[in-house]
Amino acid sequence: MSVDIDIEPPEEDTYRIVVWTVGPSIERKYPRIEALQANLVIAARAGSEVRLLKNGRTAHTSMAWVGRFSQRGLGVMSFAPSHAKLDAARWDQRLEWIAPVQVSGPVSHQVLAVWALNDRAQVKFKSKPMASQPMQAMTLYRRFLEGPTVIAGDFNNNPVFHRNDPNHDMLEQVAVLDAAGYVSAYHAFTGLEHGDPREAPTRFRQDPEVGRVEHHTDYCFIPKSWLPSLRNVQLGSVEEWVGGARSEAHVPMVLDFNSFGVRDASLEQRKLLADRRRGG
Repeated sequence: MSVDIDIEPPEEDTYRIVVWTVGPSIERKYPRIEALQANLVIAARAGSEVRLLKNGRTAHTSMAWVGRFSQRGLGVMSFAPSHAKLDAARWDQRLEWIAPVQVSGPVSHQVLAVWALNDRAQVKFKSKPMASQPMQAMTLYRRFLEGPTVIAGDFNNNPVFHRNDPNHDMLEQVAVLDAAGYVSAYHAFTGLEHGDPREAPTRFRQDPEVGRVEHHTDYCFIPKSWLPSLRNVQLGSVEEWVGGARSEAHVPMVLDFNSFGVRDASLEQRKLLADRRRGG
């Protein structure tokens, strides 16, 4: 089934990553996911692969997924020729829902997928001081993040949410990620600072008192070595992807890279890491 969307198709030799907090009924939204023509889709609030297969949704090559109930969890879907697999040996289940994923294909790299429930998480890692889940992940997945990794998903955070607690402040998270060698692809591409009023919203909610509330809460942090290969960043329109939704809804963020550039950057990062661990 052909689906028309407002996202430009990828150019030749493009490696495409999509970050989309899908929400309920991923099987119903599957044709729109296919239409994005992605190598990788990082999908928060997504149903499991079992639901997809039961409904004949089989175009993807694999889906790494974590969740408590089949209708809602955190998934990383891959499409040919890419393949995604949960790194079960490194998965720290004290962080709900953060998932380490290994990606192979034209670009081999890692993903730390994020659906940050933060203080609302049912399963919590009790760090001292208390911190947001992405901040805790920077510690718990420190060695994992030494490799070429994309950190992406729904952070449920924005600088305007600052609560006088640096451990939950999005700007503090950005600073920690920057020190570790990561940068937000959207902000690097647009030249906007985090929290800038011109920041395009990705999340939309209906408030009974003030109407629609919108914020930029979905992010894709990439290694700084990937920046020269970043070709384009697109966000879906509110009209097409949210419409008159009565509950929370998100638009997809679509990131295009030169596939050869990010492949070579990832290979170089792996080589440097191997040399360092060997003491070379």
